Amino acid sequence: MPVQAQEQSSEASTDDENVIVVSGIRGTIQNSIEEKRISTEVFDALSAEEIGDIPALSIGEALETLTGAGSHREQGGATEISIRGLGPFLGSTVINGRIASNGSGDRSVNFSQFPSELFNKIGIYKTQAASYIEGGVAGQIALETVRPLDYSKRRFQGNFKLNINPDNLDIDADQRFQKFGYRATASYIDQFQLGDAELGISLGYSRNKTSNPEQEANVSNTIRACVIDPTDSDQGIFDTDNCDTNADTVNGLRDGSVTEDFVIARNSYSFRSNITDDERDSFFGAIQFKPSPDVDINADFQYSKRLFREQRSDLNFAEGRRIDGPGDPNRIDLPLIFTETGALRQFTNEQRIEAVSEYLERDEEYYGGGLSLDAQVTDRVKISLDVSYSRTQRVEEAVQIRFRTEDGESIFGNTDGDGNPFFPEAFESNDVPNAGRTNGEDDRVETATLIRQNGSQALNFITQNFDVTDHSLFANDPRLRADLEQDRFNSVWAFRGDVEYEMEGFFSSLQAGARYQQLRYRDVPGASGASRFQNNYNDTDSTGALAVANQECRTSFPETGFLSSVSGGNPLITNIDLDGNVISTSNTFATFDALCIAQVLEREDPSGLEFDEDGVPIFPTGDFDSIQNTDVTERSWALYGQANFETDWGNLPVRGNVGLRVVGTDVISRGFQAGLVVEADPVSGDFTLSQSGNLVPRQTKSSYTEFLPSLNLIAEFRPDLQGRFAVYRSLSRPDPSSLGDGRIFNLNNDDFVTAEEAIANGIDTITATGNPATNPLLSWNIDAGVEWYPNEDTILAVNAYYKSFDGGFEVNGFFENFNINGVDRSLLVSSVNTNEDSSTIYGVEVTAAHRLSWLPKPLDGLGFKISYNYADSNFEFEDDTLGAITSLNDDSTTSTNNGLIVPSNLFGFSKHVLSAQAYYEIGPFDFQGVYKYRSNYFQQFVSTPGRVRYVDDVSVFEARASFKLNNNVKFTIEGINLFNEPRTNFRGAPDDFGAIQVYGPRYFAGVQFKF
Repeated sequence: MPVQAQEQSSEASTDDENVIVVSGIRGTIQNSIEEKRISTEVFDALSAEEIGDIPALSIGEALETLTGAGSHREQGGATEISIRGLGPFLGSTVINGRIASNGSGDRSVNFSQFPSELFNKIGIYKTQAASYIEGGVAGQIALETVRPLDYSKRRFQGNFKLNINPDNLDIDADQRFQKFGYRATASYIDQFQLGDAELGISLGYSRNKTSNPEQEANVSNTIRACVIDPTDSDQGIFDTDNCDTNADTVNGLRDGSVTEDFVIARNSYSFRSNITDDERDSFFGAIQFKPSPDVDINADFQYSKRLFREQRSDLNFAEGRRIDGPGDPNRIDLPLIFTETGALRQFTNEQRIEAVSEYLERDEEYYGGGLSLDAQVTDRVKISLDVSYSRTQRVEEAVQIRFRTEDGESIFGNTDGDGNPFFPEAFESNDVPNAGRTNGEDDRVETATLIRQNGSQALNFITQNFDVTDHSLFANDPRLRADLEQDRFNSVWAFRGDVEYEMEGFFSSLQAGARYQQLRYRDVPGASGASRFQNNYNDTDSTGALAVANQECRTSFPETGFLSSVSGGNPLITNIDLDGNVISTSNTFATFDALCIAQVLEREDPSGLEFDEDGVPIFPTGDFDSIQNTDVTERSWALYGQANFETDWGNLPVRGNVGLRVVGTDVISRGFQAGLVVEADPVSGDFTLSQSGNLVPRQTKSSYTEFLPSLNLIAEFRPDLQGRFAVYRSLSRPDPSSLGDGRIFNLNNDDFVTAEEAIANGIDTITATGNPATNPLLSWNIDAGVEWYPNEDTILAVNAYYKSFDGGFEVNGFFENFNINGVDRSLLVSSVNTNEDSSTIYGVEVTAAHRLSWLPKPLDGLGFKISYNYADSNFEFEDDTLGAITSLNDDSTTSTNNGLIVPSNLFGFSKHVLSAQAYYEIGPFDFQGVYKYRSNYFQQFVSTPGRVRYVDDVSVFEARASFKLNNNVKFTIEGINLFNEPRTNFRGAPDDFGAIQVYGPRYFAGVQFKF
């Protein structure tokens, strides 16, 4: 019996009494079950007959309800997707069958860029066929927009959703970007008869304007091992300065020759109040033309422009490495607490405190589209042609201003009304304070830092006689940075041609095809060198630029209830006197308006910084050359042959496909290296090798060819029971951003007797900024499963999978020719490449859905769907600082020192991923609740991918309800993160706190019109 998802919210008879029409949540789940059943490959999907009816607020939220898919959440919403425990870098995404560009520097897609309302099908292919575009060891995410003639009816639809974010309502009305947000979507589909020809058009527009504020407690990402040795005051925590430990001692900790304990120190600890504004406009259009029943021409276009803004206010405790050793006579009287891994839980120190104000903008624009032709040229032969192009440009800019503490002073001078410093300064362990502690000579404050103590999930601080809410105490070092943080460009154009020949017998058809793609990627280094404007302004007491900006640009603390959901009832900051008595407690701190500060500082002490008509600084552009630039052209081609079969093996119906895809890739990477010159000292006559200040362009080419066989087999044991088996080889290419070709020379600046000696010995090391010859990651994969489909509402499917892949990266060296002062030299270059070690991942996924139609009315409208994935892997990823360190020897071999912290697993790997849905339909009402769980996983940093960061287990609950007034009007209410689940990160060691972000719940109330 055919089942279609239509606009009716419950079962209803049509003119054909044998057809039942189903829609709503139940209809979507029915479509999902049917898509999985008929697919030759292992495939999970959400599909709706009507655009805008996919039951999710975003593509990411929708994808993570599919079996095996887990999301990474930013600003409270699902963004990157991991499939079956493999990170997004091992997956690929296609929009209408085409690879899409992105602004991240990798091959994943930021799904928040696209509105779910303009797609009618979202799915994940977990096994490969030869006819599919290569690129997904983990799987391939497929997004599809509607084809207007296939839709076969005229439709105008409008959708408006009001966004209410309780955390945004807690923000001061004068400081938030807006009170309420909204999502508005309009679409139009129509068909026209042009003689014997048919023409269909589809147009869609979406505007999204929301606020997703964050409350954060953060720890800086740099980690260092600090030894605890009371006999050594020159290093470790008993050093009176930073606790940095020398390389010999750290190596001793690694090899076991040093047996003292150590702690993992961080540069800084901070609170952040983050006010955001997210504005996105999207347009999708399609034309479908059939001049005859045998010819189908489709053109489609997608456009998205996103402007994201943040106002950040930080309280930064800036010198976290100045840790007091036990017994320090001048510390706050609290013990040092740390875990077995060295993760700090409590320490005291003296440090500067900073008020940091920042304004950030990210502007991202995407457009893509293509033209395709499908033609049935004979009864047996069908050809398909497709050409496509997409491009993304992402630019991120930020202005940050820092005010610091200074010498017990306020902005008005160095004494209070009694002639004493405004706060008693800190003293190192070897200093002797007087009775009033008024004889200090630095800018620091005695503090204690408590990390996840006393029931808190975040940070708590104790300060000695320092009031963090007093704006005037931030009176030093007004440093402004106006940074171009990102400027990334990515484009993809591709052409493919396919032919299919229908047959009779064992093979039902033969397919063959070719595809060509050219990818371009460019970026420049952010927040450094030519991409940074930096200036320190005048901070003269009372009259300097800092004093004026400090008074003119103060703001009230932006929000109420800051971090109250994770503080365990403890005050965030406690201020005590010299005897340890509590003076005051606070959950707020002094904040300033970043744009106001920038304008006032520049007005009072001009430095050349200019502003646009909105008062935003004019930032450096990305139009410059540097050694860290990336400029990559990747050309790839593929040829494939595939045989599809559908037959009986005895009494057992079987179907499937077998094929081979051959893939070739050529990479051209353009970069720079510093010019080198030999300089002679006019006095001594010695020679030194130095950098000339000029950049020398360079270019590297590389290529590889791989063979990717595949087999997919389905056996129908009974009409309601089928088994699956698949074996295939898959490929994932390295991220474009890792293919740079710059060379960094580390010179020793030694003096040599001759120029030849300077050329021969003046370079210590050469480091590559990337590796254009990085090999692809290859995997052999096996899938097997059994699926039971007793009726349209029910599925029980169990699939097991195994992957053996080359998935790691390692330091390697190679010799390269360099011309220095006309002399050719072969020198060793340090780089990174895919290693040859094989790792494995295995797992099992379960999908179960059922409608409880056997219950008495009205309970027969209840139903559920459960998706669960378990995975395990022996992969190991070492942290680039405290993990096992591989060093390059002079002969290009490598040596490895033991790690101080345990390695992580695959990027994006979670052992457990669960999505559990319950729904209920009764008359015009439709209800759904979704619980999503993902166990902890390794999430790389974008700018420093070698650093290990764990995201803790996360549970999120969302719910939605709808009421269909009639066939034309439907009202909806939705909520995500209803229980205010924060996101907690750990850095390095699995228990070493890195950050916690609180997003709060978000609610949407909407109305949908269909005509």
